[in-house]
Amino acid sequence: MDSQTSQASQPSPSPQSPHTFQVDLRGLVDLLSHHLYSSPKVYLRELLQNAVDAVTARRAEEPGAPARVRLYAEDGALRVEDTGVGLTEADVHSLLATIGRSSKRAEGLEEARSDFLGQFGIGLLACFVVAERIRVVSRSARTPGAPTVEWTASDDGSYTVRTLPDAERPEPGTTVHLVA
Repeated sequence: MDSQTSQASQPSPSPQSPHTFQVDLRGLVDLLSHHLYSSPKVYLRELLQNAVDAVTARRAEEPGAPARVRLYAEDGALRVEDTGVGLTEADVHSLLATIGRSSKRAEGLEEARSDFLGQFGIGLLACFVVAERIRVVSRSARTPGAPTVEWTASDDGSYTVRTLPDAERPEPGTTVHLVA
């Protein structure tokens, strides 16, 4: 049998189905905290940076919008509130639940991008260095009729999303709750 005959009788490779990477969130947080971030305290800087960026994004669209970032700390709990652009339920699924995705890289933000402090979509992960759970309550300024939404994430990589009564967050913006 010559080489041409043996090649012709070989079955052609079957198409392979694509696979999705899995992410070990605890391993990723450990990697970030020991190699990327200089200190476990960086989570506070990341939270404040996100809040300032949210206010910057809102003021780019509404120059007269309030520009407040407040920090509350009591009994091992931390709360960071901003009057920024806020999030809809779709934003929460797209931006908070996808590591590395950032609204700051969206089309149309080229000019404003230089005003943002963070751009990589990993800042909220820094909170898992000190907390097992992150709770975010947000109301969108871009979509005024959208309900207030709550995103609660655990360090095992799971999260839940639910809508809340508007009384939970009457003004647009975001509140992040952590318990160390």
